[in-house]
Amino acid sequence: MFLKLKNMSEEKFKNLSDLFGSHPKIEENPKSIKKKEETFFTILLEQLCRIEAAGAVLNTVGINVDKYENPFYQSIKMLLQKHYGEIKTEIILWWVFDSITPEGDIYPLIDEKEERHILRTTQQLWKFLKRYNGK
Repeated sequence: MFLKLKNMSEEKFKNLSDLFGSHPKIEENPKSIKKKEETFFTILLEQLCRIEAAGAVLNTVGINVDKYENPFYQSIKMLLQKHYGEIKTEIILWWVFDSITPEGDIYPLIDEKEERHILRTTQQLWKFLKRYNGK
């Protein structure tokens, strides 16, 4: 029985190589790549928001973790700049750390054309950054 299954498996792989050739070039769908980029961005920003919220809670009870957190934030900022560029990184960091008022409302992001953008979610920020050309 095992020999029969093994032969069937080898036959299927032989048929695939007949179909695609011995060294097929497989490329990921561009739509799939874009979705992975957006998912990565969303997870990263949600994590940064959690870290910021935890730091804010600790500060309210008198525990200052700035000396501990700052090197990590600097490292994250450098990585973001490498990936998204300086201007988009500044927008991302503003959104994570400074876009919420003390009352819990959202400050608008005002672009160079004086247009106001209310970015409540990571998806809204992602779409804004994709459209934004940095001029």
